[in-house]
Amino acid sequence: MQLQLATQHNIEYYGEIGMGTPAQRFKVLFDTGSANTWLPSSSCPTTDIACQRHKQYNSQQSSSYVANGSKFSLAYGAGMVSGYLSQDTLHLAGAQLSGLTFGEITQHHQTIFESMSFDGIVGLAFAAIAWHETTPFLELLCQQRKIQQCLFSVYLRQQPVAAQAAGELLFGGVNSARYKGELHYVPVSGEGYWQIQLSGVAVRGKLIDNNVAAIVDTGTSLILLPQRVLGSLYAALGARMLGDIYSLSCKLEELPAVAMHLGNFTLTLTPADYVVEIEGLCISIFVPFNYDFWVLGDVFLRRYYTVYDAEGSGRMGFAEAV
Repeated sequence: MQLQLATQHNIEYYGEIGMGTPAQRFKVLFDTGSANTWLPSSSCPTTDIACQRHKQYNSQQSSSYVANGSKFSLAYGAGMVSGYLSQDTLHLAGAQLSGLTFGEITQHHQTIFESMSFDGIVGLAFAAIAWHETTPFLELLCQQRKIQQCLFSVYLRQQPVAAQAAGELLFGGVNSARYKGELHYVPVSGEGYWQIQLSGVAVRGKLIDNNVAAIVDTGTSLILLPQRVLGSLYAALGARMLGDIYSLSCKLEELPAVAMHLGNFTLTLTPADYVVEIEGLCISIFVPFNYDFWVLGDVFLRRYYTVYDAEGSGRMGFAEAV
C-alpha cells in the first residue's frame, strides 16, 4: 500500500484518506509521534475558524458510522484539540479499514491549526499511548491483515519539484529505490513511541550528549533537544548570540557535521541539513525544550529513509535517502 505525500514549504507532509461510506476525503498528517486519529467534525461551532477552513466529517452521511460519544482532548506541541469519539471505515490506498475509532474535533484551541494544510491526523504509534480501550490505526491495519508485514516506511524528499510527490509512505514494505547502502536496524527502546536510544551525539568528535532517548516523529518539522545540551551544541558549532538568537556562519563549508551514534553506526547531519538562512541570518533547526530526550523531525527524515517495523518487540531501520 503506497501513498504519495504532499508538503507545504517542507514544514508539514500529508496524504489523502477517506472516512465513512461512501468515503469522505481528507488530507491528513501521518504522525509517528502519536497514536490517535482525528478529523474536524461537522458539528463544530461556526466560531471555530480552523474547523470552518477545513473539510469536516459528517457522520449522518456515512452508512458505516457507529456512535461512541466519549469526550477527549489531545495536546500537541503546536496546540490542543478536543471533541468526541466515533467509529467508521477508513479508506487508504485502495484498502478499507473497518471499525476504526477516531476523534471528531469540535474545538481547535490554538489559531495555528487555521493555517495547516492538512485536515486531521492519523497516528502511527503504538496502543500504549492511544485512547483507553481503543485499537489505533497501525495495530488495526495489521490485525485485519491489510498488509503482510506489520511495518511501514517513510521517504521525504529533500527538494521536491512541482512534478514530483514530496514524499512517500509505504505500508507493508520497503522501497529500496529510495535509499542507498544498507538499512541499519536498532530496537525500539520505549513503550508507545517510535523511540530509539542514541549512544551519543557528537560534533568534531566531542560528545554533546550520550545514552539518550530519541523519538522519530513525522509530525515535528525540526529537531528538538534537551535544554541542558543547547549551550554545548552551539558552542561546538561556533554559534554567536545576536540578541536572543544563536547565529551560525553562513559559510557551510566551515561548519561541522553533527553525528548521532546508534550502536555501531552513525547518522550524520551536515550543515546543509541543519542550517537555514533567513534574510541574511543563518540559524539552526535545533530547538530546545524541557524534556530529557531528542525528537528527530522532518529535517532528519529528509536525510534518512526510515523503516518502522512493529513485528515482535519492534525495531527501526535507517539508510541515507536518495
